Amino acid sequence: MPRRLAFALALLGAVCAQKAHAATGETLARIEGGGANEDAAPEGIVTRASGHPDHPRTLEEIRRSGYIRILTRNNDTSFFIYRGHRMGFDYELGKRLAQRLGIRVDMVITTNWGDMVPQLLRGEGDVIAAEVTVTEARKQEVLFAAPWGHTREVVVYRASAPPIAAPGDLAGKEVHVRRSSAYFDTLTDLSRTLEARGLPAIRVHAVPEDWETDTILTAVSKGEILYTVADGLLARIHVASFAGLKMGPEISADRDLAWAVRPGDVKLKKEIDAVFRELRKKPDFNLLRHKYFEEDRSFQKTRRNELYASETGTLSPYDAMVRRYAQEHAFDWRLVAAQIYQESHFDPRRKSWAGASGLFQLMPATARGLGVDDPTDPEQSIRGGLEYMQKLKDHYVDVRDDIERYRFALAAYNTGSGHIDDARRLARGDKKDAKKWREVAPYVLRLSQRKYASRTRFGYCRGAEPVDYVRHIDERFAGYAQLVPR
Repeated sequence: MPRRLAFALALLGAVCAQKAHAATGETLARIEGGGANEDAAPEGIVTRASGHPDHPRTLEEIRRSGYIRILTRNNDTSFFIYRGHRMGFDYELGKRLAQRLGIRVDMVITTNWGDMVPQLLRGEGDVIAAEVTVTEARKQEVLFAAPWGHTREVVVYRASAPPIAAPGDLAGKEVHVRRSSAYFDTLTDLSRTLEARGLPAIRVHAVPEDWETDTILTAVSKGEILYTVADGLLARIHVASFAGLKMGPEISADRDLAWAVRPGDVKLKKEIDAVFRELRKKPDFNLLRHKYFEEDRSFQKTRRNELYASETGTLSPYDAMVRRYAQEHAFDWRLVAAQIYQESHFDPRRKSWAGASGLFQLMPATARGLGVDDPTDPEQSIRGGLEYMQKLKDHYVDVRDDIERYRFALAAYNTGSGHIDDARRLARGDKKDAKKWREVAPYVLRLSQRKYASRTRFGYCRGAEPVDYVRHIDERFAGYAQLVPR
């Protein structure tokens, strides 16, 4: 074949693949968005107002503009993207405020309190909403709305480290927190108290300001650091979700948690207070708190000691149905069964903290996009889940190896294709093979660190979740394949 013709054919193939990938991306956005859905995030974490400084606006100007800008943090409680949908405690409350004002909400990502206040005062945002602890020093900088909750700061430590049973046990220990956090001041005061009693000072170590509290807690769970301090709400979530974490004593009195506006912005404060006041009259507010601060957030728990198959050679009551729909997509039905087990333990009535339900744990908007009327109906869930998996496999058309492509599809199913695409871009930037899951998985893990997440379109995600998800399904499939014929 002439060299020029070969080059032209190769170029045509690349263009076709690119168009197919783009078309698949549009299809995924349609499915995940479920049609018109304000929570769908096809463009990523960045919202329309982000990064555009403006003058400080009055409530009247905010209303006329058609949007309110909320300064927040991209972490696993305030604001994040999960399976293609915007979520978060402050995001959902921000929507309520915007609805009251008859406008839309734009979330503006920032890093820490030290950055939030100048951004608020410059007019880059209208409200600060990020589980902010009210302190006397902060009251001098901003006007706080009425508290929406309370918390106490607690010690969190590595399970294998010397335990902390009382505040005094921190004497001589190295404790890692952000300098701009309220925890730093609490530890400094406690250290002075201990020194006055003749005990060694606490060695308070300042971590980088772009480390979220959950990043620090993850480092503790891995043994990279031994001790930190967090507010009780966040600590309980992570201790329940991550092995290797222990929660120690409280080291502060009750601290109010509240949103903040610019000093003198009394009208906007009153609107925020009204939103929270109305919410407290209904179950909605407690449901939101439970969803983001009390619900078990360990997305995928595996009962390792459970038998892979029963003595009859069946994997579930739905084997025949799984076989039929898997065959339509040329999937190994045992691999599909392993995924369903990981999602729901074959319980069609199971519902997750995020609202996903059924055997395949379809998000409500995704179910609508797939034409699934009742996600708890086993057949509808299996049909819709496999259609979604097929779209995800098609999304990774550049990955030629079928097993590798399925692994990427599994990871995307768990956390959303946007996050996996982000990790692949990071891997390519480091000259890694972005077509091999083992090369990309470390970059998925890095998405829980702000220094990496801030460089991506879709921002923060709990990277350990999709990595563990793929690994558990791989392991379970290997067991199924040994016990049950294809």
